[in-house]
Amino acid sequence: MSAIAGIVHFDGRPVEPDQIEAMAAAMRLRGPDGLTHWRSGNAALGQCMLRTTPESLEEAQPLSNEDQSLVLVMDGRVDNFEELRRKLLGKGAELRTHADAELVLRAFEVWGDDCLGHIVGECVFFIWDARRQRLFGTRDGAGARHFYYHQGKGWFAFASEIKGLLALPQIERRLNETRLLDYLVEEFDRDDEVGTFYHGIVRLPAGHAMTVTSAGARIWRWWSPGELTEQKFSSLQECTEAFMDQLRVAVKCRLRSIKPVGAMLSGGLDSSTIVGLISKEFRGELQGPLRTVSLIREDREACPDWRSIDGILRADPWLQPTILTSAVVDHMWQSHLDSIALADEPFSVFNGLTYGLTYAAGREAGCGVMLDGMAGDVLFYSLDKTTGLVARSAHLGQLPALAKAYRFHGAAAGPWGDLLAALPGALAPDWARVLLRPPVRRLRDARALRSGDLARLRPQVARAYLADKRAAADAKGQNSPANDQQAHAANFTSGLISFGHEVYGPLALAHGVEPRSPFSDRRLIEFAIRMPLPAKLALPRYKHLLRAGTAGMLPVSARERADIGGHPGWTFFHRLADGIARGNPQAWAAAAQAQGLTRWINPGKRHARQWFSGSEKSYDRELKLSRRLILMQFLKAHSGAVSPADVAQGEP
Repeated sequence: MSAIAGIVHFDGRPVEPDQIEAMAAAMRLRGPDGLTHWRSGNAALGQCMLRTTPESLEEAQPLSNEDQSLVLVMDGRVDNFEELRRKLLGKGAELRTHADAELVLRAFEVWGDDCLGHIVGECVFFIWDARRQRLFGTRDGAGARHFYYHQGKGWFAFASEIKGLLALPQIERRLNETRLLDYLVEEFDRDDEVGTFYHGIVRLPAGHAMTVTSAGARIWRWWSPGELTEQKFSSLQECTEAFMDQLRVAVKCRLRSIKPVGAMLSGGLDSSTIVGLISKEFRGELQGPLRTVSLIREDREACPDWRSIDGILRADPWLQPTILTSAVVDHMWQSHLDSIALADEPFSVFNGLTYGLTYAAGREAGCGVMLDGMAGDVLFYSLDKTTGLVARSAHLGQLPALAKAYRFHGAAAGPWGDLLAALPGALAPDWARVLLRPPVRRLRDARALRSGDLARLRPQVARAYLADKRAAADAKGQNSPANDQQAHAANFTSGLISFGHEVYGPLALAHGVEPRSPFSDRRLIEFAIRMPLPAKLALPRYKHLLRAGTAGMLPVSARERADIGGHPGWTFFHRLADGIARGNPQAWAAAAQAQGLTRWINPGKRHARQWFSGSEKSYDRELKLSRRLILMQFLKAHSGAVSPADVAQGEP
């Protein structure tokens, strides 16, 4: 932990010593416990250390085997460390320390590339095989850890952050216009699992591995949860108990820490369940009370999140809470804009306001680790997804229960609108769906070009961008899933979850806090994918399995919470926008005029005028203006890394 870097010259040229040092130094915020390097001839590796587990106190990276034929750098943890240690000892491996990094290195010695099936954890790692002149790297299935790489002519470099690669002068700095448009068009910001704001700097998708030799790079998916088959249970209660047991495993293995442990407590079911499990069952794993951090509206008594949070805190005085209201944003809008200069991409600045506040509060509370509920929403099906599945299965007997679920969750209009939208596709035979897919997509694209974010772009930019997106989707393959397991697994292999980790992870590590996500545990994800469909549906209520599993653990105010759509985070964004508008009206006016962005945005069009004139809802308008302002500031702050000519000409 918690940043890695490397550079290899496959043409045999030696690596200059200052190169790996510059790469690691650029990421020094992620390594407050020391920067170390290893260099031998044509290869060099570096690591920035953040020690969070007791085992990490024994860890020294880059880590080599006895004859230095294999050298490893790793960011992250091994969560099945006890099981993996037993396996390796059974294979005759000699373990010099208890460090997680050594377990990974020995696993590679024993199983080679097949070691990935034996390692469970939130981690990425690279191993340099000097004898074979070969790099082997991988990223965990949920993408909880991430890295970027550049493939040059005869050489290859990687780093945990883009700035680590930009520290190399030989990497050309060119703006990737497609990724910029992904930022402007929120609908597609998660679709691209590879691209970044810079040409030639790319990401390894979650659940993938790669090898790099003088012949080039080979990338493959090593984790394919869509191939899993359904589990059988004698009852829903048995499934619930098994799910909770698997969740206990995911939570417990994430409690190793040499500092106090913190947890986000939003008042939703996911974070509340994590806090409840630790409170009721795992106090002995912690050296002190669990620190919780919650964000609520100022009018706390009218805030549904606060009612749930307050019930949990009142039930357990052992918890040590920090409560932040939206008022905290009033005096930090400038520091938030200043953080753009340190950001690799603007996504984390725009999307990460509330997470950044939470991690900062965790650091102030002394935490070295913060648990979150990332991926919890994807383990179960939403109301509209449930409605679509009910329509597809033509189980009309479920309609009364579906209507009751909508009423419970405050959707007064009921499921009928979602049902009518789902019925045509659900009732059409397979051959008709195949024939109708192209014209339906053309209709949807035409509608998208007339409204929403695409309509605010220049028409020629929007059309070309949408065509590129559709071509990329076709190349990726859009075959209809054969069963529920394949459909569910697609949520974890599409970039949806890994994007969240890429946005929020760097914010935590910049504060010296390691983020850990129990619901992103590979074993728990695989269990959820294999659950029978009734366990996933929002019938009789959303996440009913989790509600049943926390009986006796959570207070009724948290376990039976009905509202699932609102979030106090929007009030934090509102206060941020208001602070910028009052404190820096010139910048706010520039965003309204899209200054510097007219290469892509056309304020003269009707939808753009609505966007900037304030005729849209206040929150929506403020969010979009904030998004554009952050992009403008990013391009300005990184003017040395983004060629002005590229911005002006929109080089593809």
